[in-house]
Amino acid sequence: MRKEYGQNFLINEKIASKIIRLSNIKNNNIIEIGPGNLALTKLIKEQKPKKFVAVEIDKSLQKNYSKIDLNNIIFNNALTFNEKKYFNNENFSIISNLPFNISSQLLTKWIYTQNKYHCIDQMTLMFQKELADRIISDFNSKKYGRITILSKAFFNIEYGLTVLKKNFKPEPKVDASVLIFKKIKNHKIESKNLKKLEQITLFFFNERRKINKKKFEKFLSKNNLIKFEKYFSLRPENLKEDVYYELTKLV
Repeated sequence: MRKEYGQNFLINEKIASKIIRLSNIKNNNIIEIGPGNLALTKLIKEQKPKKFVAVEIDKSLQKNYSKIDLNNIIFNNALTFNEKKYFNNENFSIISNLPFNISSQLLTKWIYTQNKYHCIDQMTLMFQKELADRIISDFNSKKYGRITILSKAFFNIEYGLTVLKKNFKPEPKVDASVLIFKKIKNHKIESKNLKKLEQITLFFFNERRKINKKKFEKFLSKNNLIKFEKYFSLRPENLKEDVYYELTKLV
């Protein structure tokens, strides 16, 4: 186990079973990121997925795996691994106790994948609780922000369960939460506008305590500004996701 990979292995079998029950595995293509101590891996295989692969970056763990385990494990970097190509362009689902240090990067990667290919059916993902709370937050909350808006453009997101830090080894400094991301048929933005959405939300939330008037003025023509006047005195966190999605069509 190498510290730089942000590994915190789940050691509670009951919680591992709960996570698996939140996932739709049988006869589906499944990818697990960071199998670690195989707490989830063994349970996934028991559910008989159509095709299953686990991606692990830490080659030092190889000595802990049997030959049977290694049949399903690829030693690779999840940030660059091409899931769509591995599953021959078929849809797939993702299950992971995410490495905390790259969890937001991985989520962003999969948002871009979903935006382009519509190929992810479901994701059952464990995050640091603070990040999970931000992802599922609603507008008018201080936790609401860019990652909320980007995620909800492509997925319906449900809270699964909280996992206390004592259930990991080594024990992290914070608790974790499991979220379930389910694909939505019609994305909230056009595929070509995802980069715009990133830029808009970055600009708005970079100074989240300032009111919105000047922010709208930066992006919109005078004709389009009229439509958004009612939001001028509010702050970025007070705008529903749909307002940001609408902006991508006008910028």
